Formats: sequence, structure tokens, C-alpha cells
Amino acid sequence: MDYTQFKKAILRFEEMLRKYNEGSADLDEITKDAVQDSLVKRFEYTLELAWKSCKRHLSEEGYVEVKTMGPKPMMRFAFTADLITNVENWLGYINARNDTSHDYSGDKADAILDIVDDFYNDVVELYKKISKETWE
Repeated sequence: MDYTQFKKAILRFEEMLRKYNEGSADLDEITKDAVQDSLVKRFEYTLELAWKSCKRHLSEEGYVEVKTMGPKPMMRFAFTADLITNVENWLGYINARNDTSHDYSGDKADAILDIVDDFYNDVVELYKKISKETWE
């Protein structure tokens, strides 16, 4: 199975996470907001690819029951299949993503910014498990 798109999404997320974590003391307010907005969008996209890649992987492994699953049931199943180690983290990521899609004030985006480091570690671990590749 080809995981190129999933890996590329993680790498792009990683780039923006690094930029965000480097600090923004030298950035003007507009640039700071743009970095945060981009990080949130990359989180959303990477999360979407994560659960869908997991679903595709398990489907190809012969688990036909996953074909109709949405994100939360899929990640619960991924936990039972030993692809992820902390299902509560993943359910939290999905909830945070769902919250941002209905929040037009930007307040919920702050909640995502609080979890991006944990998400990065978890998504890399998922990638390594399903792709059987190492991470540079």
C-alpha cells in the first residue's frame, strides 16, 4: 500500500509545527496568526488522512468491518488492532477537529494548539506501524 500522501501530510504538519514551536517573538501579529492558522489546517488534514489511511490499511489486512466506519469507531478499532496505543488521545484529536469546524471565533483553535505536539508524536507512531517504515 502506498502511504506517500500520508507521509507528505505529516512532513508538512511537522514543518509548520517546528515554525510554531520556534516561537514568534520576531514575527508580527499577522504572520503569527498565519502560522497558527496554517498549523490548525495541517492538523485537520493530517488527522483526516491518518484515520483514513488506518482504515485502508486494516481493510487491506482483511478487516471488512472497517469499510463503513467513521473516524471514532475506526480509531477504537485501530486500538484493538494494536495500531495505536492511546485511543483517548485519538478521540480527543477527533473531537478537537470537530469543534474547530463549527467555531468561527477561533477560540477552539487554541485547544488544537495545545495538543499539536502530542498529535505529532502519535501520528508518526501510527505511520510507522502501518507503513513499517522508520521515521527520520
